[in-house]
Amino acid sequence: MNGWVYAYYVLLVACFIISLFHLEYREVKILTVLLAVSIITEVIVELIGTKGLGFFIVYHFFVVLEYSLITIILRSGIRDYRWRLLMGVSIFVFSIVSLFYSFVLGGWQAFPGINITIESFLVICWCLLSFFSITPDSEASIFQHPIFWLTLAFFIYFAASVSVNAFYNLLLENDTNRARHFFAVLNSLSNYLLYIMLIKGIVCFRSNRISL
Repeated sequence: MNGWVYAYYVLLVACFIISLFHLEYREVKILTVLLAVSIITEVIVELIGTKGLGFFIVYHFFVVLEYSLITIILRSGIRDYRWRLLMGVSIFVFSIVSLFYSFVLGGWQAFPGINITIESFLVICWCLLSFFSITPDSEASIFQHPIFWLTLAFFIYFAASVSVNAFYNLLLENDTNRARHFFAVLNSLSNYLLYIMLIKGIVCFRSNRISL
């Protein structure tokens, strides 16, 4: 564990605490659940890791929960019924495919790079759809729209981290120490941007309501 990771843990907890003060908004409620799951996952990984046990198994389940909750959040900003239906169906399809790959093909002991790559591709697609679906008030800037910030947060995080997540197992085989360091740095930087923009999005829910 290094300072890069500890710093984004602080941001993660801060984002979770701030979300607790905005639970009257449906999107924030779902986001709060996602943040709580993320915190619990990281705590479990830390506990398992200190005992020298394989902790990648935790991420195999986390990926399914993460994709489901993020898709539900992004789906709330989509008005077209057909796209909403497709996004809902994708949750079940992805869950089945991801768990099948983990159980049968990839194995629990390996990092779920393939699972995360598929997740990233789908989330990036939903983010692009969400961007085009945002219709802010004519008198307000799009930068005051909370869904814009939530969408931007997820888009930047998955776009930035997908490369190292996809090839992490291969990197581990070639140079374990450098792979872990590179993984920690890139994912930490991606998480910094993720939680900073999520906090901005959460705050926008309240500021938009006050201005109405």
